[in-house]
Amino acid sequence: MLEIFERRNLLLTEHNPGAQLDYVVTLQSELTGCETVFPARMTLRYVPDRLILRPDCLAAYFAEIARIPFDNFETAAVLLMEDFNNEIIPRWINLRLDKQKADNASVQHHEAALEDRQPKWHNPRLLDRLERY
Repeated sequence: MLEIFERRNLLLTEHNPGAQLDYVVTLQSELTGCETVFPARMTLRYVPDRLILRPDCLAAYFAEIARIPFDNFETAAVLLMEDFNNEIIPRWINLRLDKQKADNASVQHHEAALEDRQPKWHNPRLLDRLERY
């Protein structure tokens, strides 16, 4: 298992070609790994600032995520959110992790949704148009 900085270095970025614009990037991936957490679908939505994430780096990053023995589902969601937020430093970010199988007979659906934004960024017209989960 890699150290945090080594894991985050797997997330490659490039310059935002439209830094003067507010627009939403959506990436969706199926994650595998720790049996208590995965399989799960991750949906990442963000409004880029100076950087955009290179999707071609995600296979290596998710392979590393699959090696981590998470204590619970929420811990995995928080780690993913912190990694993406730290590396792309977006104006706004939303991460949804949706477990693809029931936890047990009592819990048929389990998901975590996290959101963050830069302190002075606000574009309600853009966010209001987004499809709700």
